[in-house]
Amino acid sequence: MRGVAVLKENEWNTAKTCSRCGDDTKSNRVERGLYVCSSCELVANADCNGAENMRQKITPSPHGEDRSNGCVAQPSTHLFDRESGTFHTREQVVS
Repeated sequence: MRGVAVLKENEWNTAKTCSRCGDDTKSNRVERGLYVCSSCELVANADCNGAENMRQKITPSPHGEDRSNGCVAQPSTHLFDRESGTFHTREQVVS
């Protein structure tokens, strides 16, 4: 509570834009918690995508900086297929 600067940021509309490429196609927000970018194919939790957009506004990374912290930053993703009613794994490509 002492000595820590806090910046308040409005979270409204932060999860509508892709945090990787900036695409703001409305249909990218597939479900309440799922964000799938139609341009760069980023698959992310919608709230995490919004949080990353907020972080980029406040503390932008230098161009090309790798913010990965290894395996922790690369969770497995399972996409739900509405037609078959099953989950399918989807590997993420990390450059």
